[in-house]
Amino acid sequence: MSDTSTSPEPAESVADTTQKVEPLWKRFLYMIAFAIFANIAFSLALFLGVVQIVLLWVRKERNDELLNFSRNLVAFVGECLNYIVFASEEKPFPIGKFPRREA
Repeated sequence: MSDTSTSPEPAESVADTTQKVEPLWKRFLYMIAFAIFANIAFSLALFLGVVQIVLLWVRKERNDELLNFSRNLVAFVGECLNYIVFASEEKPFPIGKFPRREA
């Protein structure tokens, strides 16, 4: 009988578990781009908040389409920040998918 507990794993299974890591300089460039996108989206979300207040004051009801778009925009900002702080390896929109958050 041979003891298989001390035998090394095949090289294939070890290679499959390692992730392909992009160069740090490339991630840094993506981080800068997503920081700019997140800043624009955040500013747009603030503007849409003001628009929602005006619509609520005039029409006495919320605009649900604007509310859903604002939620998606906030989710996008969150995805950008997750990528920037290394909480996620998935690239946000426009490289990845735009987040869909429904009420």
